[in-house]
Amino acid sequence: MKGSVLPHLQYALRPKWFFCAAALCLTLFASAETRAQNVTTLLERGKYHEAAQLLEKSAVSTKSVEQLSGIYEKLGDIYYAYTHEYAQALKVYDKIIQLSKKGATAEDLFLGYIKKGDVYCRMGKYEEAIETYQALADQFPPTHLAHKTCLRKIHSIQTALDDLREQQRVIRDHNGTPLALEAKFHIAELYRSPYQLNQPERAIEVYEEILQERRDTKLASEAQWRIGNLRDKVLNQPALAIEAYQKVVDYYHGVSLFAAEALFQIGRIHQEQGRYAAAVQAFEQLSQEHPDFWKMHAVFYWSGVCYEELREYRRAIDAFRTFLYAYLPNLDPIYLGAIGKYDQDPVRVKTELEAKIRQLELDFPRVEWERIKALVAADNYVDALPLIRQYIVDMPDSEHAQQARSQLRVIECRATIQGLQSISGALTPYALYRAGKICERELNDYEQAIVAYRQVIEAHPESLWAAEAVYRSGVVYAKHLNNTEKAIESYQTLISDYPSSSQTMMAHFQLGEMYRSLDQYDEAVKAYQTTIAYPKQTQYLAQGYKDSFADQAQFRIGHVHYENQRYDTAFTTFQEFITNRPYSPRLAAAHAFLGDISQKRGDSKTALGAYDTAVRLLEGSVIQSRMMVDEAYVLGFQETDPTAVIRHLNELRARVEAR
Repeated sequence: MKGSVLPHLQYALRPKWFFCAAALCLTLFASAETRAQNVTTLLERGKYHEAAQLLEKSAVSTKSVEQLSGIYEKLGDIYYAYTHEYAQALKVYDKIIQLSKKGATAEDLFLGYIKKGDVYCRMGKYEEAIETYQALADQFPPTHLAHKTCLRKIHSIQTALDDLREQQRVIRDHNGTPLALEAKFHIAELYRSPYQLNQPERAIEVYEEILQERRDTKLASEAQWRIGNLRDKVLNQPALAIEAYQKVVDYYHGVSLFAAEALFQIGRIHQEQGRYAAAVQAFEQLSQEHPDFWKMHAVFYWSGVCYEELREYRRAIDAFRTFLYAYLPNLDPIYLGAIGKYDQDPVRVKTELEAKIRQLELDFPRVEWERIKALVAADNYVDALPLIRQYIVDMPDSEHAQQARSQLRVIECRATIQGLQSISGALTPYALYRAGKICERELNDYEQAIVAYRQVIEAHPESLWAAEAVYRSGVVYAKHLNNTEKAIESYQTLISDYPSSSQTMMAHFQLGEMYRSLDQYDEAVKAYQTTIAYPKQTQYLAQGYKDSFADQAQFRIGHVHYENQRYDTAFTTFQEFITNRPYSPRLAAAHAFLGDISQKRGDSKTALGAYDTAVRLLEGSVIQSRMMVDEAYVLGFQETDPTAVIRHLNELRARVEAR
């Protein structure tokens, strides 16, 4: 019993300062972890100086030798590898060395000396570097790893310096020859190697000298690639690295294998920087232009990663499957390093990737629909269109398939407009007109249709499409926006500004329609009569009937007189219409009006004859039935079915007989 209770009593009797200290330790640990995350984020965003400043502030407030050593290690690495402020890096590594007097570990001491020596190499101060390595070696016995490491570094520097002098001699003795150029390349390699002279900036200078001398040599493509590689992997200069790699692609495509490697590295940099669209563009170019690239497995793997980030799950699945089934089965495990799987075997990679693909397939319908909605919300209909079509094909029974089908036509129309807008950057008169017509006819977006038509009229007033745009504006104002004043203004503008256009005749007819709706009968008749005076534009219909605006206008003149209760004039007009237009689709309607007017006059015989003729014309003629409803609706006709129309005529006839 005592044994189980005593620890709890001891815990309860601990002083308050114990818990405060424990809480402080936890707080310090959490803050250190947060600080490390912030530094990592800043480095990923390329904000190297901000990361250094954050660590400098942390160093001032940190008392723990262990934590301080870790801060100095990160800070020194930033000055050394990112900002290349080598004098600052030296100061930081000296601070790590000094921490050994305050209880820092032997590992910290080793790190301080080694990194300090490396900084001296970067500065070209090889004697100081050798002295630094020797100082560390002297603190350990010959059998110790630190002692051996330092002597190896010293030997590498001395050997490289000897080699440097020999290559410089070759250049002097063979100036202007291929041998001298190769010696210069060898010098650049000595500077490039972190195990020899470790001066990447100086190596870049030498590579550039080679390119200035002979850009067409065999060594030139490798020299250009080395510049990109140093800026990428050693100097942490991604923008400059891409610029250098791109020159390899531009200058040496088809003549050097380094062009393919450069494209791969461009894609990887973009991917690491979160520019996934640019990354897949590089990867796709690589797979198309260099299908034999030795790391093609990695191209498909990283493409899958990028497409997943872009939420293009279909492409991500395809890319991962290509890697999984086309490449992984025969892939030497050593090449898994190209996809960041250095410590994994193919079986584990296969298992993980299969699980990822299954999850992507499960998420695909939802994510793809969200992606389509996002594109539509951003008015990006060109990109949304193929996706929504494919969505319907892939998932016809899914939750959103019906919604996709209902939106398809609108997206097609919007995509067409966007496609028109992309023609040479500025819309042509036809493109503007067509955009307006799509808005009017397909999208029912009448205000936007007017905007597009107005653009045609204002930007291209001499264009053939301007007159059409004025006419369509009048139609939109009249039929959809209920703005009679604007409609009349549009038609009058068309008549005055484009008198010889084919739309002018139609404008006169539409003016007749406007005036008729305003009960301005005399003006309506004048407009219709002007329409008739224009050359006929005949439309041939079934059953031998012929239609035209003139036919319609002459019929409307009779209709106007009828509406104005000028029955005698209306009767004469319809009689002339029947005589002059024996093939009109409105013959039955004209006879129906004659029957109604005759009934109003009390002339039953003529009324019955007119109705009988109308019935005879209607029998078996859908065209006459439809025109009866369109033109004689005031007489009570509603249905286009010939049987129903005839039945109504017979009802009118029966009323006459009942008198």
